[in-house]
Amino acid sequence: MKLLNTILLGLAATMALPSVADVAVTPIFADNMLLQRDHDVPIYGTASPDELVTVEFAGQKIDATADANGDWTAVLKPMPASSEPREMVITGQNKLVLKNILVGDIWLASGQSNMELRLPEAVNAREEIAKADYPTMRFFTVAHALSSTPQTEGVGQWLLCTPHNAPKFSAAAYFFAREIIERYKVPIAIISCGVGSAGCECYVPEEVLRADSRLPQPLKDLKPEEYPDWAAYDKVRMQVYHDGIYKDPGVKPECLEWTKPEYDDSDWPSMTVPSSIKQKGVNIDGSVWFRSTVDVPADWDFTHPSMLALSFVQHNSIAYVNGIEVGRKQNDGREWVPHNYPFSSKMLHAGKNTIAVRITVEIGHGGFFPPYPRPLTLQQGNKSIKLATSWKYKVEAGREPGKLARNLPSGYRLPFALFNAMVHPYVRTPLKGFLWYQGESNAGNAPQHDILFPALITSWRKYWKDDSLPFYFVQLPNYMARNNDPNAHGGWAFFRESQAKALSLPHTGMAITIDIGEEANVHPHNKQDVGRRLARWAGHDCYGDTSIEVCGPLFKSATVEDGKIRVHFDYVYGGLQFKDGKAAGFAIAGADKKFVWCDATIDGDSVVISSPQVPQPQYIRYAWGMNPPVSLYNAAGLPAAPFRTDQ
Repeated sequence: MKLLNTILLGLAATMALPSVADVAVTPIFADNMLLQRDHDVPIYGTASPDELVTVEFAGQKIDATADANGDWTAVLKPMPASSEPREMVITGQNKLVLKNILVGDIWLASGQSNMELRLPEAVNAREEIAKADYPTMRFFTVAHALSSTPQTEGVGQWLLCTPHNAPKFSAAAYFFAREIIERYKVPIAIISCGVGSAGCECYVPEEVLRADSRLPQPLKDLKPEEYPDWAAYDKVRMQVYHDGIYKDPGVKPECLEWTKPEYDDSDWPSMTVPSSIKQKGVNIDGSVWFRSTVDVPADWDFTHPSMLALSFVQHNSIAYVNGIEVGRKQNDGREWVPHNYPFSSKMLHAGKNTIAVRITVEIGHGGFFPPYPRPLTLQQGNKSIKLATSWKYKVEAGREPGKLARNLPSGYRLPFALFNAMVHPYVRTPLKGFLWYQGESNAGNAPQHDILFPALITSWRKYWKDDSLPFYFVQLPNYMARNNDPNAHGGWAFFRESQAKALSLPHTGMAITIDIGEEANVHPHNKQDVGRRLARWAGHDCYGDTSIEVCGPLFKSATVEDGKIRVHFDYVYGGLQFKDGKAAGFAIAGADKKFVWCDATIDGDSVVISSPQVPQPQYIRYAWGMNPPVSLYNAAGLPAAPFRTDQ
C-alpha cells in the first residue's frame, strides 16, 4: 500500500508539471531575414512557461522569460545598417540558429494587383530578371489569407534577391528597393502583402470601419467562424451561391456537336468579347456556348505545345479545339482567374481552326468577364495570335438570375479581413515605411475614398506606434481609350483627385503615373518608373538626399487675369516644360462649366491658359479623364498631376 501511494504521488507530481515545449519563433524570424536598423527590434516566440530564453546577435545577448502562456519577447537594442551576414542564436531547452541576417531598412508594400504584379510582367522582364542579383535585398511575400480576427503570425518566406527568386517578387517593390540600394547602399527588405482586386477597406482595421458609418461596413450576417481563413470562407460563399442559384447539370451530349469544325453555326447570334453576357442581353444564370475560328500559319510549330489564353472568365469554362476538350476550370468564387489552357499543337493544322468555349455563370455578369481589354489569344512561345473579338454564341441551359440569400462578396472585398490576416501579423516588426499601390477597386466611389484612405494611413501608423512613418503611394495611371470630349472625365479622374488629397497628411508622398499607363491594360508593364518615382520620395525624406526632385508639378493656385487664367505650381524644380514643346490636356470654362480645349503658355513657374471661346474664364482642368492628353512636366522630367478648379 505504501508503494502504491508513492507511485500515485509521483504521477500526480508529474501531471502537475508545466508542459515542455521547444523554443520557437514566429515565421518572420528565419534565415535570410533583415532587421530594421536604428530601432529597438523585438524578437519573439514561444517556449515552456517560465523558460529562460537567450537571444544572441551582433554582440548583444538578451535574456527573456516566457510567461504563463509560453510567450516570450527579447528586445535587441538599435543597430546601424550592416551588409555583413550574421547569425542569430536563440537558446532555451533547445537551440535555434538563424543564418545570413542583415540589418537595414524594411518597407511594407501593399495594395492590389498592380502592387502584387510580379517581375515577369514588367517591361524587359527577361533582362531585368537576369540581372536581379542583389545580396543585400530580401523579400518576404505574405501568402494570401483572410481572417475575422487579428492574427499574430502570417505565412511567408524570406528570399534572397537572385535571378532564380526574382520572378516571385512584386515588380514595383523590387524596382523601388533596387533604386534605394544602388543610390544609398543600404540593405533593403520588402514585406509584400498585395492582393489582386482587393478593396482599400479590406486593409483597414475593423474598429476604424465601425467607428464611421460613412466607411464600408463589415457584413452583419457574416459570422466570425465562417471566415477563419480563405478556404473556409470560399466554402461558405460557394454554398450560398449554390443554394437557390443555377446548378450546372453538366454538358448535354448533343451539345458536343457544337464543338466540331463542321458544325454549322450560321444561325447563332454574335457577341463582342470580352464582355458581360448579361450586359449583352443574355440575362440568365446558366451555360452559354461560344464559337470562333483562328487562322494558324503554316510555319506554326505543330510539335511544340500551344496555349489557348482566354483571359478572365466568370465563372466556369470548358474549352475545345477542333472538337477536342483541352481543359476546364472553376473559379470557386474568385473573380480574377485567368482561364488559360495548354494543349498539344497536334490538335491544330495550318489554316482555319475552331475554338469552342462553354461558360457557366452561377451569379453575376458571366462570360469573358471582367472585360478589361486583355485580348484572347492563341500562343506558342513568343508567338501570339489574337482571337476574334466577335464570337457566335448559343444558350445551352439557364434560368432567371437568382438572388443571394446573403450578401457575401469575394474574399478580396471583405472589409478588414486582409488587414487581420496579412498586415496585423507584422505590426510588431519595426519598419522604415509603407508603399501602397491600390485604387482600381475603389475608383467608383471617390467621396468615400476621401475618408477611407486617410483612415487606412492613420490606423497603420497607430498600430506601428509611429505617427511619422512615411507612407508613399501610387496615383492611378492613364487607362482606357482616349475620349476627346473636354467635358468627359471617367471615374478615375475624380479618384486621382481623391488620392492627391491624402498628401495633406504628414510624411506622405505620391508617385504620379499619368504618363506611363496603357490604354488597353489595367496592369501597365512599366513598373520601373513606378519604383523609381516612389524611391524619389524615400530618398529625399528618409535617406538625406534633399537635392533630389520628389515629383512632378502639383497644382498650387489659380488667378484670373484679363480673360486668362494663370496657374501656379509646387515642385517646379528649375522650370516647367511641355513635352515635345506642345501644350495639351488643358481645358477652360466660364461660369457655365462647359469646358473647351484651350491654349497654354509657360511663363516662368506658372502656366497661362486662355481660349477665344471663353472670354470670361473661371475654371480650368488639366489631364482630367481616364486617359487624358499629358504635356506638362518639370525640369526633372516628371509629369504634372491632374487637377481641376471647378470643385
